[in-house]
Amino acid sequence: MEDNKKKVTKNKTEGVNKKKTESKKIEKSGAKKKSEEKEIKEKIEKVQEEKAFPDKTKEDNKKKAIKDARRKLNYAKTSDGEEFGRLIKIILIVTVIMVVFYGVTVVVTNKVKEAKDEKSSESQGIQYDNIMVGSMLKINGNFYVLIEDQDDPRISEYDTLRQTIAANPDAPKIFVADLSDSFNSSYLSSESNYESDMTKFKVTGTTLVKIEDHKIIETYDSYDEINDKLKELE
Repeated sequence: MEDNKKKVTKNKTEGVNKKKTESKKIEKSGAKKKSEEKEIKEKIEKVQEEKAFPDKTKEDNKKKAIKDARRKLNYAKTSDGEEFGRLIKIILIVTVIMVVFYGVTVVVTNKVKEAKDEKSSESQGIQYDNIMVGSMLKINGNFYVLIEDQDDPRISEYDTLRQTIAANPDAPKIFVADLSDSFNSSYLSSESNYESDMTKFKVTGTTLVKIEDHKIIETYDSYDEINDKLKELE
C-alpha cells in the first residue's frame, strides 16, 4: 500500500517536471519565432521603403560611394605626400654630399696647384741663380759668382748671407756655381788660377768671384774674405 503511494507521488512529480520542460521549450520556440518575425518585418519595411523612395536610396548609395572615394583619395594623397617628402630628403642629402665633395675637391686641387706653382717657382729661381763656371764670363753686367765646394762646412752660412743679400733690390746679383756638378768639377784643382781665360781658370775650394764686363775683377777664397765681403754686400 505504501509502495503504491510512493509510485503515485513519483508519477505526479515527473508529470509536473515534464510540463515545466515543455513549457520552457514552448517559450524558447515562441521567442525565436518572434525574433524571426521581427527580422522579416524589418526586411519587408526596408524593401517597401526602397520601393517607396527609390531616389533617396540612390542618393544614400551615391553619398556613400563619394565618401569612400574621398577617403581613398585622401589616403592616396597622404601616401604620395610621404613619398614626395622622402624623395625631397634624398635629393637634399645627395646635393649636400655632392657640394661637400666638390668643395673638398676644389680645396685639394688648389692646394696641389699652389704646391706645384711654388715648387716650380723655386725650381725656376734655382735654375736662374745657378750657373756653370765656364759660362760665367758670358753673362752681361756686373755681378758676383759664389763657386761652392760642397765639402766646405761653411756653405750653409754663405747661403744664408746670400739669401739676405738677394732680398735687397739694390744689392748686386750673386750667382752660384756648384763644383760637385759634372760641368764644374774640372775647375777644382790643388792650385788656383784666377785668369779671365776660362781654359786656365782653377779654384782650390769655395771662392767668391767679382765680374764686371765679362772680366774677373776680384776673388775671395778664404772664409774671412768671403764672409766679410758678403756681409759688406748686405
